[in-house]
Amino acid sequence: MRFVLIIFFATLCCCKAVSHSSTQQVTLQKLVDGELGPNANIEKNNSSTFAIAYQSKDRSVEFLVIRLLDLKIILKDKIQGSVSWSGDMKIKVFNTPGIVKLNSKPEDYVKIIDLNNYIIQNK
Repeated sequence: MRFVLIIFFATLCCCKAVSHSSTQQVTLQKLVDGELGPNANIEKNNSSTFAIAYQSKDRSVEFLVIRLLDLKIILKDKIQGSVSWSGDMKIKVFNTPGIVKLNSKPEDYVKIIDLNNYIIQNK
């Protein structure tokens, strides 16, 4: 009898965790659809703490960085270039130059955003 109760409660806990995750995914999708439109791409980091949502239009990319804990948009921008993950907590934003200067280097057009500054600390 105890074994049956343990299995029942374990199954109940697992079901709640799965439904919370799927509910968060639906809410994330609605947030991104409202900000960027229904065809935006969403990429989460490895630890599932942040997500990048982006959509290309013409030659520009509009993107959001979303903290998944509270579904807060921490950064919104529109650039001519690209955005991608550069590690678990870093985002690389590459701005395509309009006119390339004589002494410019590729790193002159790359900005790294460290998401460690946007983590919510548990008290």
